[in-house]
Amino acid sequence: MPTATTTGRARSRSRRSTREPLILLSNREPFEHNRGGDGELSITRPAGGLTSALQPLMASRGGTWVAWGSGSADFDVTDDGDTVRVPPERPRYRLRRIRLTPEEVQAYYVESANRALWPLCHLQLNHFAFDYRAWQVYRQVNHRFARAALEEARDGHATVWVHDYHLSYVAGAIRRLRGGGIPFVHQFWHIPWPPADILRALPVARRVLRGLLGNDLLEFQTGRYVLNFLTSVADLLPGARVDLERSTVRYDGRVTVVRAYPISIDVAAWERRAAQRGVVEAAQRLRRRHAPGGAELVLGVDRIDYSKGIPQRLEAFARLLQESPAWRGKVTFLQIATPSRSEIPAYQELEREVIETAATINARYGTPEWVPVVLLRENADADTLAACYRAADVCIVSSLQDGMNLVAKEFIACQRGGRGVLVLSRFAGAAEEMDGALLINPYDVGASARALETALGMGERERKLRLQAMRRQLKANTIRDWMRAIFDDVDRLRRKSR
Repeated sequence: MPTATTTGRARSRSRRSTREPLILLSNREPFEHNRGGDGELSITRPAGGLTSALQPLMASRGGTWVAWGSGSADFDVTDDGDTVRVPPERPRYRLRRIRLTPEEVQAYYVESANRALWPLCHLQLNHFAFDYRAWQVYRQVNHRFARAALEEARDGHATVWVHDYHLSYVAGAIRRLRGGGIPFVHQFWHIPWPPADILRALPVARRVLRGLLGNDLLEFQTGRYVLNFLTSVADLLPGARVDLERSTVRYDGRVTVVRAYPISIDVAAWERRAAQRGVVEAAQRLRRRHAPGGAELVLGVDRIDYSKGIPQRLEAFARLLQESPAWRGKVTFLQIATPSRSEIPAYQELEREVIETAATINARYGTPEWVPVVLLRENADADTLAACYRAADVCIVSSLQDGMNLVAKEFIACQRGGRGVLVLSRFAGAAEEMDGALLINPYDVGASARALETALGMGERERKLRLQAMRRQLKANTIRDWMRAIFDDVDRLRRKSR
Protein backbone atom coordinates (compact mmCIF):
# COMPACT_ATOMS: atom_id res chain seq x y z
CA MET A 1 0.00 0.00 0.00
CA PRO A 2 1.45 3.40 -0.95
CA THR A 3 2.49 5.69 1.85
CA ALA A 4 1.99 9.43 1.99
CA THR A 5 5.73 9.96 2.33
CA THR A 6 7.75 10.18 -0.86
CA THR A 7 11.45 10.57 -1.54
CA GLY A 8 12.96 13.43 -3.49
CA ARG A 9 13.58 11.00 -6.33
CA ALA A 10 9.90 10.02 -6.36
CA ARG A 11 8.85 13.65 -6.39
CA SER A 12 11.13 14.24 -9.35
CA ARG A 13 9.50 11.37 -11.22
CA SER A 14 6.08 12.81 -10.37
CA ARG A 15 7.04 16.19 -11.79
CA ARG A 16 8.25 14.59 -15.02
CA SER A 17 5.03 12.60 -15.36
CA THR A 18 2.97 15.80 -15.25
CA ARG A 19 4.28 16.64 -18.75
CA GLU A 20 2.22 13.78 -20.15
CA PRO A 21 -1.16 15.12 -21.34
CA LEU A 22 -3.87 14.28 -18.78
CA ILE A 23 -7.41 13.34 -19.77
CA LEU A 24 -9.69 13.08 -16.75
CA LEU A 25 -13.10 11.39 -17.00
CA SER A 26 -15.92 11.70 -14.48
CA ASN A 27 -19.70 11.73 -14.47
CA ARG A 28 -19.90 15.09 -12.71
CA GLU A 29 -18.43 18.20 -14.33
CA PRO A 30 -16.48 20.87 -12.39
CA PHE A 31 -18.51 23.79 -13.78
CA GLU A 32 -22.10 24.13 -14.98
CA HIS A 33 -23.55 26.83 -17.21
CA ASN A 34 -27.23 27.55 -16.57
CA ARG A 35 -29.81 30.14 -17.57
CA GLY A 36 -32.33 31.57 -15.17
CA GLY A 37 -35.89 32.58 -15.96
CA ASP A 38 -34.64 35.98 -17.10
CA GLY A 39 -32.25 34.35 -19.58
CA GLU A 40 -29.22 35.41 -17.57
CA LEU A 41 -26.25 33.03 -17.86
CA SER A 42 -24.75 31.81 -14.58
CA ILE A 43 -21.78 29.58 -13.78
CA THR A 44 -21.86 27.29 -10.78
CA ARG A 45 -19.58 24.66 -9.25
CA PRO A 46 -21.65 21.52 -8.60
CA ALA A 47 -21.39 20.27 -5.02
CA GLY A 48 -19.30 17.16 -4.53
CA GLY A 49 -16.03 16.05 -3.04
CA LEU A 50 -14.76 14.54 -6.28
CA THR A 51 -14.91 17.71 -8.36
CA SER A 52 -13.63 19.95 -5.57
CA ALA A 53 -10.66 17.63 -5.03
CA LEU A 54 -9.71 17.31 -8.71
CA GLN A 55 -10.37 20.84 -9.94
CA PRO A 56 -7.11 22.25 -8.41
CA LEU A 57 -5.14 19.43 -10.07
CA MET A 58 -6.52 20.22 -13.51
CA ALA A 59 -6.12 23.96 -12.98
CA SER A 60 -2.43 23.52 -12.17
CA ARG A 61 -1.61 20.76 -14.64
CA GLY A 62 -3.89 21.41 -17.62
CA GLY A 63 -5.33 18.87 -20.02
CA THR A 64 -8.92 17.86 -20.76
CA TRP A 65 -11.75 16.99 -18.37
CA VAL A 66 -14.50 14.87 -19.97
CA ALA A 67 -17.85 14.89 -18.14
CA TRP A 68 -21.60 14.84 -18.62
CA GLY A 69 -22.83 18.30 -19.57
CA SER A 70 -25.63 18.62 -17.00
CA GLY A 71 -26.22 22.39 -17.03
CA SER A 72 -29.17 23.88 -18.90
CA ALA A 73 -26.88 26.20 -20.91
CA ASP A 74 -23.78 24.00 -21.05
CA PHE A 75 -23.82 23.64 -24.82
CA ASP A 76 -24.61 27.31 -25.43
CA VAL A 77 -21.00 28.13 -24.58
CA THR A 78 -19.09 25.18 -26.11
CA ASP A 79 -17.35 25.04 -29.47
CA ASP A 80 -18.08 22.58 -32.30
CA GLY A 81 -16.23 19.88 -30.36
CA ASP A 82 -18.45 20.41 -27.29
CA THR A 83 -15.54 21.92 -25.32
CA VAL A 84 -15.07 25.10 -23.31
CA ARG A 85 -12.04 26.54 -21.53
CA VAL A 86 -12.27 26.65 -17.72
CA PRO A 87 -12.09 27.90 -14.98
CA PRO A 88 -14.12 30.88 -16.21
CA GLU A 89 -12.03 33.46 -14.33
CA ARG A 90 -8.70 32.09 -15.58
CA PRO A 91 -8.96 29.30 -18.19
CA ARG A 92 -6.34 26.61 -17.66
CA TYR A 93 -7.79 23.45 -19.22
CA ARG A 94 -10.48 22.17 -21.59
CA LEU A 95 -13.82 20.83 -20.38
CA ARG A 96 -15.34 18.45 -22.91
CA ARG A 97 -19.00 17.81 -22.32
CA ILE A 98 -20.88 14.62 -23.14
CA ARG A 99 -24.43 15.11 -24.40
CA LEU A 100 -27.06 12.93 -22.72
CA THR A 101 -30.80 12.92 -23.33
CA PRO A 102 -33.17 12.86 -20.34
CA GLU A 103 -33.90 9.22 -21.17
CA GLU A 104 -30.18 8.39 -21.13
CA VAL A 105 -29.71 10.18 -17.82
CA GLN A 106 -32.53 8.13 -16.33
CA ALA A 107 -31.17 4.80 -17.59
CA TYR A 108 -27.42 5.41 -17.17
CA TYR A 109 -27.29 7.58 -14.06
CA VAL A 110 -30.45 6.87 -12.07
CA GLU A 111 -31.32 3.24 -12.88
CA SER A 112 -27.89 1.71 -13.47
CA ALA A 113 -25.38 3.74 -11.47
CA ASN A 114 -27.55 4.72 -8.51
CA ARG A 115 -30.17 1.96 -8.25
CA ALA A 116 -27.86 -0.94 -9.12
CA LEU A 117 -24.16 -0.24 -8.51
CA TRP A 118 -24.48 2.19 -5.60
CA PRO A 119 -26.60 0.02 -3.26
CA LEU A 120 -24.71 -3.13 -4.29
CA CYS A 121 -21.33 -1.62 -3.40
CA HIS A 122 -22.68 -0.25 -0.12
CA LEU A 123 -24.07 -3.69 0.82
CA GLN A 124 -27.67 -2.41 0.76
CA LEU A 125 -29.27 -5.21 -1.26
CA ASN A 126 -32.74 -4.21 -0.07
CA HIS A 127 -32.34 -1.14 -2.30
CA PHE A 128 -30.69 -2.98 -5.21
CA ALA A 129 -32.60 -3.04 -8.50
CA PHE A 130 -31.31 -4.10 -11.91
CA ASP A 131 -32.83 -3.38 -15.32
CA TYR A 132 -31.03 -4.89 -18.29
CA ARG A 133 -32.39 -2.39 -20.83
CA ALA A 134 -31.18 0.48 -18.65
CA TRP A 135 -27.82 -1.27 -18.33
CA GLN A 136 -27.47 -1.36 -22.12
CA VAL A 137 -27.74 2.44 -22.07
CA TYR A 138 -25.13 2.57 -19.28
CA ARG A 139 -22.77 0.57 -21.51
CA GLN A 140 -23.46 2.82 -24.50
CA VAL A 141 -22.78 5.98 -22.47
CA ASN A 142 -19.54 4.45 -21.19
CA HIS A 143 -18.48 3.80 -24.79
CA ARG A 144 -19.22 7.45 -25.60
CA PHE A 145 -16.88 8.53 -22.81
CA ALA A 146 -14.24 6.09 -24.09
CA ARG A 147 -14.44 7.46 -27.64
CA ALA A 148 -14.12 11.02 -26.32
CA ALA A 149 -11.02 10.04 -24.34
CA LEU A 150 -9.42 8.46 -27.40
CA GLU A 151 -10.17 11.51 -29.52
CA GLU A 152 -8.50 13.68 -26.90
CA ALA A 153 -5.53 11.29 -26.62
CA ARG A 154 -4.95 11.44 -30.39
CA ASP A 155 -1.61 9.63 -30.86
CA GLY A 156 -1.94 7.72 -27.58
CA HIS A 157 0.74 9.65 -25.68
CA ALA A 158 -1.49 10.58 -22.77
CA THR A 159 -2.67 9.48 -19.36
CA VAL A 160 -6.39 8.79 -18.97
CA TRP A 161 -7.69 8.96 -15.39
CA VAL A 162 -11.20 7.54 -15.01
CA HIS A 163 -13.26 8.16 -11.89
CA ASP A 164 -15.83 6.13 -10.05
CA TYR A 165 -18.63 3.66 -10.58
CA HIS A 166 -20.47 5.54 -13.31
CA LEU A 167 -17.73 4.58 -15.79
CA SER A 168 -16.88 0.95 -15.08
CA TYR A 169 -16.76 -0.03 -18.79
CA VAL A 170 -14.57 2.84 -20.03
CA ALA A 171 -11.11 1.27 -19.67
CA GLY A 172 -12.15 -1.95 -21.38
CA ALA A 173 -13.90 0.01 -24.15
CA ILE A 174 -10.76 2.09 -24.79
CA ARG A 175 -8.80 -1.10 -25.43
CA ARG A 176 -11.44 -2.53 -27.75
CA LEU A 177 -11.87 0.69 -29.71
CA ARG A 178 -8.16 1.38 -30.19
CA GLY A 179 -6.03 -1.40 -31.62
CA GLY A 180 -2.67 0.32 -30.97
CA GLY A 181 -1.28 3.49 -29.42
CA ILE A 182 -3.39 3.01 -26.30
CA PRO A 183 -2.82 5.64 -23.60
CA PHE A 184 -2.03 4.68 -20.02
CA VAL A 185 -5.42 4.20 -18.32
CA HIS A 186 -6.04 4.16 -14.58
CA GLN A 187 -9.19 4.46 -12.50
CA PHE A 188 -10.08 5.51 -8.97
CA TRP A 189 -13.11 3.72 -7.55
CA HIS A 190 -14.31 6.15 -4.87
CA ILE A 191 -16.95 3.97 -3.22
CA PRO A 192 -16.55 0.59 -1.48
CA TRP A 193 -16.00 -2.61 -3.45
CA PRO A 194 -18.27 -5.39 -2.16
CA PRO A 195 -17.33 -8.97 -1.27
CA ALA A 196 -17.67 -11.51 -4.07
CA ASP A 197 -20.85 -13.03 -2.60
CA ILE A 198 -22.56 -9.63 -2.80
CA LEU A 199 -21.21 -8.90 -6.28
CA ARG A 200 -22.83 -12.12 -7.52
CA ALA A 201 -26.20 -10.38 -7.28
CA LEU A 202 -25.23 -8.20 -10.24
CA PRO A 203 -26.18 -10.08 -13.44
CA VAL A 204 -23.39 -8.33 -15.39
CA ALA A 205 -20.72 -8.73 -12.70
CA ARG A 206 -18.26 -10.47 -15.04
CA ARG A 207 -18.62 -7.72 -17.64
CA VAL A 208 -17.94 -5.06 -15.02
CA LEU A 209 -14.83 -6.94 -13.88
CA ARG A 210 -13.61 -7.27 -17.47
CA GLY A 211 -14.20 -3.56 -18.05
CA LEU A 212 -12.22 -2.56 -14.98
CA LEU A 213 -9.37 -4.90 -15.89
CA GLY A 214 -8.83 -2.74 -18.96
CA ASN A 215 -7.02 -0.37 -16.57
CA ASP A 216 -3.27 -0.45 -16.14
CA LEU A 217 -3.73 0.64 -12.52
CA LEU A 218 -6.93 0.29 -10.49
CA GLU A 219 -7.22 2.35 -7.30
CA PHE A 220 -9.39 1.81 -4.22
CA GLN A 221 -9.79 3.62 -0.90
CA THR A 222 -8.61 0.84 1.43
CA GLY A 223 -6.76 -2.45 1.46
CA ARG A 224 -9.99 -4.23 2.34
CA TYR A 225 -11.60 -3.08 -0.91
CA VAL A 226 -8.50 -4.15 -2.85
CA LEU A 227 -8.82 -7.63 -1.35
CA ASN A 228 -12.56 -7.71 -2.10
CA PHE A 229 -11.86 -6.88 -5.73
CA LEU A 230 -9.08 -9.44 -6.13
CA THR A 231 -11.18 -12.21 -4.57
CA SER A 232 -14.13 -11.19 -6.76
CA VAL A 233 -11.98 -11.63 -9.86
CA ALA A 234 -10.64 -14.95 -8.61
CA ASP A 235 -14.15 -16.25 -7.84
CA LEU A 236 -16.12 -14.88 -10.78
CA LEU A 237 -13.83 -14.44 -13.78
CA PRO A 238 -12.57 -17.68 -15.37
CA GLY A 239 -9.12 -17.40 -16.89
CA ALA A 240 -7.96 -14.58 -14.63
CA ARG A 241 -4.75 -15.15 -12.66
CA VAL A 242 -4.78 -13.28 -9.37
CA ASP A 243 -1.55 -12.70 -7.46
CA LEU A 244 -2.52 -11.63 -3.94
CA GLU A 245 1.08 -11.06 -2.88
CA ARG A 246 1.82 -8.64 -5.73
CA SER A 247 -1.77 -7.38 -5.85
CA THR A 248 -2.07 -7.91 -9.61
CA VAL A 249 -4.42 -9.58 -12.07
CA ARG A 250 -3.28 -11.13 -15.33
CA TYR A 251 -6.17 -11.36 -17.78
CA ASP A 252 -6.56 -11.34 -21.54
CA GLY A 253 -2.82 -11.11 -22.08
CA ARG A 254 -2.16 -8.10 -19.86
CA VAL A 255 -1.63 -7.16 -16.21
CA THR A 256 -3.66 -4.80 -14.03
CA VAL A 257 -2.08 -3.53 -10.81
CA VAL A 258 -4.56 -3.01 -7.93
CA ARG A 259 -3.63 -0.68 -5.06
CA ALA A 260 -5.13 1.26 -2.14
CA TYR A 261 -4.79 5.05 -2.02
CA PRO A 262 -6.93 6.56 0.77
CA ILE A 263 -8.21 9.92 -0.45
CA SER A 264 -7.90 13.01 1.72
CA ILE A 265 -8.64 16.73 1.76
CA ASP A 266 -6.75 20.00 1.34
CA VAL A 267 -6.00 20.28 5.05
CA ALA A 268 -4.36 23.72 4.88
CA ALA A 269 -7.29 25.16 2.92
CA TRP A 270 -9.81 23.93 5.51
CA GLU A 271 -7.64 25.29 8.32
CA ARG A 272 -7.48 28.70 6.65
CA ARG A 273 -11.21 28.68 6.05
CA ALA A 274 -11.98 27.82 9.68
CA ALA A 275 -9.71 30.68 10.83
CA GLN A 276 -11.47 33.35 8.72
CA ARG A 277 -13.09 36.08 10.78
CA GLY A 278 -16.52 35.54 9.21
CA VAL A 279 -16.38 31.79 9.88
CA VAL A 280 -15.27 32.31 13.48
CA GLU A 281 -18.16 34.73 14.06
CA ALA A 282 -20.62 32.33 12.41
CA ALA A 283 -19.40 29.53 14.71
CA GLN A 284 -19.93 31.77 17.74
CA ARG A 285 -23.49 32.56 16.57
CA LEU A 286 -24.19 28.85 16.16
CA ARG A 287 -23.10 28.17 19.72
CA ARG A 288 -25.11 31.08 21.14
CA ARG A 289 -28.20 29.83 19.34
CA HIS A 290 -27.94 26.05 19.76
CA ALA A 291 -25.56 25.51 22.71
CA PRO A 292 -25.90 28.48 25.07
CA GLY A 293 -24.55 28.52 28.60
CA GLY A 294 -21.88 25.89 28.07
CA ALA A 295 -24.18 23.30 26.51
CA GLU A 296 -22.76 20.71 24.08
CA LEU A 297 -23.30 20.68 20.32
CA VAL A 298 -23.32 17.42 18.34
CA LEU A 299 -22.99 17.68 14.55
CA GLY A 300 -23.87 15.43 11.62
CA VAL A 301 -23.20 16.39 7.98
CA ASP A 302 -24.49 14.23 5.13
CA ARG A 303 -26.33 13.93 1.89
CA ILE A 304 -29.69 12.23 2.34
CA ASP A 305 -28.54 8.70 1.53
CA TYR A 306 -29.37 5.34 3.07
CA SER A 307 -25.65 4.46 3.28
CA LYS A 308 -25.00 7.29 5.76
CA GLY A 309 -26.96 5.86 8.71
CA ILE A 310 -28.80 9.08 9.56
CA PRO A 311 -31.89 7.38 11.11
CA GLN A 312 -29.60 5.16 13.19
CA ARG A 313 -27.69 8.13 14.64
CA LEU A 314 -30.92 9.97 15.44
CA GLU A 315 -32.17 6.86 17.22
CA ALA A 316 -28.89 6.74 19.15
CA PHE A 317 -29.35 10.37 20.20
CA ALA A 318 -32.92 9.63 21.28
CA ARG A 319 -31.65 6.64 23.31
CA LEU A 320 -29.11 8.94 25.01
CA LEU A 321 -31.86 11.36 26.04
CA GLN A 322 -34.05 8.48 27.22
CA GLU A 323 -31.44 6.64 29.28
CA SER A 324 -29.45 9.66 30.49
CA PRO A 325 -32.03 12.37 31.22
CA ALA A 326 -29.34 14.60 32.76
CA TRP A 327 -28.35 15.53 29.19
CA ARG A 328 -31.80 16.91 28.35
CA GLY A 329 -31.54 20.61 27.72
CA LYS A 330 -27.74 20.41 27.79
CA VAL A 331 -27.01 19.02 24.33
CA THR A 332 -28.34 19.83 20.86
CA PHE A 333 -28.00 17.71 17.75
CA LEU A 334 -27.44 19.77 14.56
CA GLN A 335 -27.92 17.62 11.46
CA ILE A 336 -27.19 19.03 8.01
CA ALA A 337 -29.08 16.73 5.64
CA THR A 338 -28.70 17.79 2.02
CA PRO A 339 -31.43 16.42 -0.29
CA SER A 340 -29.95 14.01 -2.84
CA ARG A 341 -31.19 11.90 -5.78
CA SER A 342 -34.75 12.89 -4.96
CA GLU A 343 -35.98 11.30 -8.19
CA ILE A 344 -35.35 7.85 -6.62
CA PRO A 345 -38.24 6.62 -4.40
CA ALA A 346 -35.89 5.15 -1.75
CA TYR A 347 -34.35 8.59 -1.21
CA GLN A 348 -37.77 10.24 -0.97
CA GLU A 349 -38.79 7.70 1.68
CA LEU A 350 -35.54 8.21 3.59
CA GLU A 351 -35.99 11.97 3.66
CA ARG A 352 -39.50 11.54 5.09
CA GLU A 353 -38.14 9.13 7.70
CA VAL A 354 -35.42 11.55 8.78
CA ILE A 355 -37.90 14.44 9.08
CA GLU A 356 -40.39 12.32 11.03
CA THR A 357 -37.73 10.90 13.36
CA ALA A 358 -36.41 14.38 14.19
CA ALA A 359 -39.95 15.65 14.79
CA THR A 360 -40.73 12.70 17.08
CA ILE A 361 -37.61 13.32 19.19
CA ASN A 362 -38.40 17.03 19.45
CA ALA A 363 -42.03 16.36 20.42
CA ARG A 364 -41.03 13.83 23.09
CA TYR A 365 -38.11 15.64 24.71
CA GLY A 366 -38.21 19.27 23.60
CA THR A 367 -39.20 22.23 25.75
CA PRO A 368 -40.12 25.84 24.93
CA GLU A 369 -36.46 26.74 25.58
CA TRP A 370 -34.76 23.76 23.91
CA VAL A 371 -35.08 21.97 20.56
CA PRO A 372 -33.13 18.68 20.78
CA VAL A 373 -32.70 18.09 17.02
CA VAL A 374 -32.12 20.92 14.56
CA LEU A 375 -32.50 19.61 11.01
CA LEU A 376 -31.13 21.71 8.14
CA ARG A 377 -32.26 20.29 4.80
CA GLU A 378 -30.15 22.42 2.51
CA ASN A 379 -26.86 22.44 0.63
CA ALA A 380 -24.34 24.18 2.88
CA ASP A 381 -21.36 25.95 1.29
CA ALA A 382 -17.79 25.41 2.49
CA ASP A 383 -17.77 28.43 4.83
CA THR A 384 -21.00 27.31 6.49
CA LEU A 385 -19.61 23.81 6.95
CA ALA A 386 -16.39 25.18 8.41
CA ALA A 387 -18.39 27.23 10.92
CA CYS A 388 -20.40 24.15 11.93
CA TYR A 389 -17.25 22.03 12.25
CA ARG A 390 -15.59 24.70 14.37
CA ALA A 391 -18.65 25.18 16.59
CA ALA A 392 -19.29 21.49 17.29
CA ASP A 393 -18.10 19.64 20.39
CA VAL A 394 -18.81 16.24 18.80
CA CYS A 395 -19.13 15.14 15.19
CA ILE A 396 -20.79 11.80 14.48
CA VAL A 397 -20.24 9.88 11.24
CA SER A 398 -22.42 6.75 11.34
CA SER A 399 -22.06 5.39 7.81
CA LEU A 400 -23.41 1.89 7.26
CA GLN A 401 -20.73 1.57 4.56
CA ASP A 402 -18.55 4.32 3.12
CA GLY A 403 -15.57 4.44 0.78
CA MET A 404 -13.80 7.06 2.91
CA ASN A 405 -16.06 9.85 4.25
CA LEU A 406 -14.33 13.21 4.07
CA VAL A 407 -16.66 14.83 6.62
CA ALA A 408 -14.59 13.12 9.33
CA LYS A 409 -11.40 14.68 7.95
CA GLU A 410 -12.93 18.13 7.38
CA PHE A 411 -14.13 18.19 11.00
CA ILE A 412 -10.66 17.40 12.33
CA ALA A 413 -9.04 20.02 10.07
CA CYS A 414 -11.43 22.74 11.27
CA GLN A 415 -10.95 21.88 14.95
CA ARG A 416 -7.78 23.94 15.04
CA GLY A 417 -7.15 24.62 18.70
CA GLY A 418 -10.56 23.11 19.46
CA ARG A 419 -11.83 20.31 21.64
CA GLY A 420 -13.90 18.27 19.21
CA VAL A 421 -14.47 14.52 19.55
CA LEU A 422 -15.05 12.36 16.48
CA VAL A 423 -17.52 9.47 16.78
CA LEU A 424 -16.88 7.37 13.69
CA SER A 425 -18.42 4.29 12.11
CA ARG A 426 -15.97 1.43 11.81
CA PHE A 427 -17.53 0.82 8.36
CA ALA A 428 -16.20 4.09 6.94
CA GLY A 429 -12.83 4.00 5.20
CA ALA A 430 -11.68 6.89 7.41
CA ALA A 431 -11.80 4.56 10.42
CA GLU A 432 -8.54 3.01 9.24
CA GLU A 433 -6.76 6.39 9.59
CA MET A 434 -8.42 8.18 12.53
CA ASP A 435 -6.80 6.51 15.55
CA GLY A 436 -8.20 9.07 17.99
CA ALA A 437 -11.84 8.57 17.04
CA LEU A 438 -14.45 6.70 19.08
CA LEU A 439 -15.40 3.85 16.77
CA ILE A 440 -18.98 2.59 16.65
CA ASN A 441 -21.07 -0.05 14.94
CA PRO A 442 -24.02 2.09 13.75
CA TYR A 443 -26.33 -0.93 13.69
CA ASP A 444 -25.91 -1.15 17.49
CA VAL A 445 -28.03 1.81 18.61
CA GLY A 446 -27.38 1.26 22.30
CA ALA A 447 -23.60 1.17 21.88
CA SER A 448 -23.74 4.28 19.68
CA ALA A 449 -25.72 6.09 22.38
CA ARG A 450 -23.09 5.13 24.96
CA ALA A 451 -20.32 6.37 22.63
CA LEU A 452 -22.11 9.72 22.32
CA GLU A 453 -22.31 9.96 26.10
CA THR A 454 -18.61 9.09 26.40
CA ALA A 455 -17.76 11.79 23.85
CA LEU A 456 -19.91 14.42 25.57
CA GLY A 457 -18.49 13.64 28.99
CA MET A 458 -14.86 13.33 27.91
CA GLY A 459 -12.35 15.44 29.83
CA GLU A 460 -10.44 18.29 28.23
CA ARG A 461 -7.06 16.54 28.35
CA GLU A 462 -8.28 13.38 26.61
CA ARG A 463 -10.15 15.43 24.02
CA LYS A 464 -7.00 17.36 23.21
CA LEU A 465 -4.78 14.29 23.02
CA ARG A 466 -7.16 12.46 20.70
CA LEU A 467 -7.60 15.51 18.49
CA GLN A 468 -3.85 16.12 18.26
CA ALA A 469 -3.27 12.50 17.21
CA MET A 470 -5.87 12.74 14.46
CA ARG A 471 -4.53 16.06 13.23
CA ARG A 472 -1.04 14.57 12.93
CA GLN A 473 -2.44 11.66 10.94
CA LEU A 474 -4.43 14.01 8.73
CA LYS A 475 -1.46 16.24 7.95
CA ALA A 476 0.62 13.19 7.04
CA ASN A 477 -1.82 12.33 4.23
CA THR A 478 -3.34 15.33 2.47
CA ILE A 479 -4.98 15.49 -0.93
CA ARG A 480 -1.60 16.41 -2.43
CA ASP A 481 0.02 13.33 -0.90
CA TRP A 482 -2.80 11.21 -2.32
CA MET A 483 -2.30 12.56 -5.82
CA ARG A 484 1.48 12.33 -5.58
CA ALA A 485 1.30 8.68 -4.49
CA ILE A 486 -0.96 7.79 -7.41
CA PHE A 487 1.02 9.64 -10.07
CA ASP A 488 4.33 8.35 -8.77
CA ASP A 489 3.00 4.83 -9.32
CA VAL A 490 1.56 5.80 -12.70
CA ASP A 491 4.96 7.09 -13.77
CA ARG A 492 6.72 3.96 -12.46
CA LEU A 493 4.31 1.64 -14.26
CA ARG A 494 4.60 3.60 -17.51
CA ARG A 495 8.37 3.31 -17.39
CA LYS A 496 8.11 -0.41 -16.68
CA SER A 497 5.73 -0.98 -19.59
CA ARG A 498 8.18 0.64 -21.97
